[in-house]
Amino acid sequence: MRTSRKIAVLLALTIGCFHTRPCAQDNIANPFKTVRVRIVNENGQATPARVRFSDTDGTYYAPHGHDPDFGLSQGGDVLLDNGRRFAYVDGEFDIDLPETDLTVEVVKGYAYRFVNIPFNAATISDEWEIQLERWFEFPGNRWFSGDVHVHHISPETALLEMKAEDLNVCNILTSDFTKDQHHFTGAPDSLSESNNIIYVNQEYRMNWLGHMNLLNLKELIKPVLHQQTYFDPLLSDAADKTHAQGGHVSWAHFVQWPGLEGPLGLVMKKIDSVELLCNLMPFHEAQRDYAHVVPEFQMNPGLRIWYRLLNSGLRIPITAGTDKMSNWVTVGGSRVFAKVEGSFNYQNWINALDAGKTFVTNSPFLFLTVEGKEPGDTIQWEANKRLRIETEVWSQMPLDRLEIIVNGEMIADKIIESGQEHVSLSISYTPRESVWIAARAHQFYEKEKMNGVSFSQPREKGGGPTYLNQYFGTLRAMTTFSHTSPVYVIQDNSPIRSVTDAEYFIRYLINSRTWLETNGKFSSEQSKQSVLGKFEDGIAEFKKLADEDSHTSN
Repeated sequence: MRTSRKIAVLLALTIGCFHTRPCAQDNIANPFKTVRVRIVNENGQATPARVRFSDTDGTYYAPHGHDPDFGLSQGGDVLLDNGRRFAYVDGEFDIDLPETDLTVEVVKGYAYRFVNIPFNAATISDEWEIQLERWFEFPGNRWFSGDVHVHHISPETALLEMKAEDLNVCNILTSDFTKDQHHFTGAPDSLSESNNIIYVNQEYRMNWLGHMNLLNLKELIKPVLHQQTYFDPLLSDAADKTHAQGGHVSWAHFVQWPGLEGPLGLVMKKIDSVELLCNLMPFHEAQRDYAHVVPEFQMNPGLRIWYRLLNSGLRIPITAGTDKMSNWVTVGGSRVFAKVEGSFNYQNWINALDAGKTFVTNSPFLFLTVEGKEPGDTIQWEANKRLRIETEVWSQMPLDRLEIIVNGEMIADKIIESGQEHVSLSISYTPRESVWIAARAHQFYEKEKMNGVSFSQPREKGGGPTYLNQYFGTLRAMTTFSHTSPVYVIQDNSPIRSVTDAEYFIRYLINSRTWLETNGKFSSEQSKQSVLGKFEDGIAEFKKLADEDSHTSN
């Protein structure tokens, strides 16, 4: 069955070569010519990419086999802000072009230079080779990118799109709102290639409790449709079933949707990571449905909530995904890079997520070392001894600041000047207690807000545009952002601990429990008391974190 799927992909690409000129390109005064285009990588090989041909009026010209006038849909080519259409091509294609002034743009992920070439079709030959420049190479070639949160595309579609976006792992999540459970096999999809792995996994959700990405599943968690009427069982039950089969649980779009259960699942070790970068900028407050639960709601955006969890003593790596639902979003538009030990395969990639050897990004490449150790590592350190912290970032998208974060506070930063693609920052630092250390790089977004950009509305409803969204599609408008998982520095075997932050989550879970007791619907009184009891267990765990080693509080 899977062999026939591969044949179907090849036939679709071949048939496209015989497609007639799209209707949107009829009735133009300039004569057309058919050009055979070949996109080649640094090795001179034809390579998948995302391409856009347009004239001075902005009219888009589609390669053969592609619709020039597509709108909002779930799959296929991609539609970015200001009607900027791009086609996914498999390296070689034919296209009908008017013999007039045109521009070709080519995008292939973050590590290749954006191509933007003005030309006149009358002056080029019938065959044209466009050379891509790979401007960034990972040290040691052990970092592999993934999107942990993709919906509504088939494995066939995913393979072409992820290769065009230079993405290594695509996790397609089946769920109660999708119709693709038949693609689930409990293993990497048979279409996967050595550097491009597709795995159909599952999103498990209950809108009030929260959402989870269940990765590396061998069996789907049943029922796939979590009861939306009742608040039982908790999502933690599905997390236990995921762990029983060797799976990884990432709390989905954590910034937007921390949920009633998020801190509970994290303190009870049901959740392995949080999806810090997804469909809302981490600096923004969560969805207002949770304003009555999240203490000091407007003062605690998702990024701050993650910091406070780390300050409480929890070790929580970060992941990233797109929550791709339509062709307004590019697969891998937000992604996590994981440093893999050994050969690259799906299990080793999951192992790297578990270990916190990650950074999340929507374009920059961000690295951190603390005394030579990297994110996910733990350092035993003597009191009053200085640490060497080094971070550096590469980006062809604009950035404004590179920062070093210790226990949630910025301790050093460097302003990034316009046009700088590589910036480094090194400091000596003497911790007074056990700490976690991370790096962050980002672009300011005040200018976009002043120009009327909404960062809360979906882009197809007027949320954009930003410069980033001219090249990469995210669900909501975004500016450039990257963050590493932490390095943990332990002094005298004392845990990282903030009484203030642990007490914050005591209030959070008390609010959640109170709301559930008053407003929650349960299948039985016994089940209700069981759920409320689990929230009491979570409150008790945070009380232990608040009481233990209180002399180390921040």
